[in-house]
Amino acid sequence: MLYRGAPTNLVLAVEQGRPVKPARWGFPDFLITFGLWLFLNVLAAGVIIALGTSGAAGSIGIMVAITLPWLGLAGWPILVSFWRGNGPVLDYGLTAKWADIGWGVLYGLVALILAGAVSLLTQALFGEFNSAAGELADKLPQWWALLLFALLVGLGAPIVEELAYRGLLLGSLLKRNWAPWLAIGTSALLFSLTHFEPIRIPLLLSTGIVLGIARYHRGSTTTSIVAHMTNNIPAAVALFFI
Repeated sequence: MLYRGAPTNLVLAVEQGRPVKPARWGFPDFLITFGLWLFLNVLAAGVIIALGTSGAAGSIGIMVAITLPWLGLAGWPILVSFWRGNGPVLDYGLTAKWADIGWGVLYGLVALILAGAVSLLTQALFGEFNSAAGELADKLPQWWALLLFALLVGLGAPIVEELAYRGLLLGSLLKRNWAPWLAIGTSALLFSLTHFEPIRIPLLLSTGIVLGIARYHRGSTTTSIVAHMTNNIPAAVALFFI
């Protein structure tokens, strides 16, 4: 039931003798999560085609297209944790400790610094590049649409992605008794590849490694969520104001 790197909530529940059942979710559930995400992205593309990308309707379409795939990316990890586990609080370590939040900010700053260094190196090798989020922001002329988009990038995406990659995926690899460095590295690699932004793979890989270390160190997906938010918020602010 317990394994190396198990969430602190789960460890505490076992130590206190609370009723806990072995979680029966695993890597195949991440594949289901990714498949749902891809399928919903196809539907999202249809929304954009139907509404276009100009005017208020286009902005609404872009917001729908961004959030619709999240139903798969976060929805299945949450559902399967209730269905075949103990729920996301225990199985993924959704803690509510100030220490975990503080560590999350610290790890987020480390991720920012490391990503900045990797970004400079990437620019030196391949020239200026933009992110998919930056390209979408260019299509949002209304201030309210940019504000909502910035909130989605800075706050929404970290929650959704951490549930999938550091909650379900990393947890499933650790449950298989993978060495922590291998589990963290594999989850970070898949995190970077499934963004489908080839030029940003090194940057995303470095960020994913830091987030994985944060989750493993504290046994808390909350820590990696806060770290992810800390990493994303400066870019979100820049998208809104610049």
